[in-house]
Amino acid sequence: MLFAAADPLDKFHDDGVRHLRNVGGKLLVGTSALMEFDIVLKSRGLSGSDRMMEMALLMKDYPDVASSVHPVSPATLYLAALHEREFRLDYFDALMAAEAAEHDGEMVSSDRAFDAVPNLKRVPLEGHT
Repeated sequence: MLFAAADPLDKFHDDGVRHLRNVGGKLLVGTSALMEFDIVLKSRGLSGSDRMMEMALLMKDYPDVASSVHPVSPATLYLAALHEREFRLDYFDALMAAEAAEHDGEMVSSDRAFDAVPNLKRVPLEGHT
């Protein structure tokens, strides 16, 4: 959702923007999603100043994101490691699945890898309102 909303050329851009505008209350952003977003920006060569600007824009454009982040705890990391082992999710996908499981069992994503996790409902990013 973060990557789609940040990139106007992303095929899911409008969907990502729509979902980010609905953050707050029931819909939270995962700490791991924010961390992955920042790590990818850094790996793509964005400077610290550029990454600060991206986060400032995120907070400006979607003010509820700053106060609607799911916290990561040791229990989250335990569950993430279990998801890595049992469902062969990569590190950040396992973290996001764990956060969703702790919150309400739902997550917004276009990634079908999450469909393999029992008791986790993937809400498709695309076309969902």
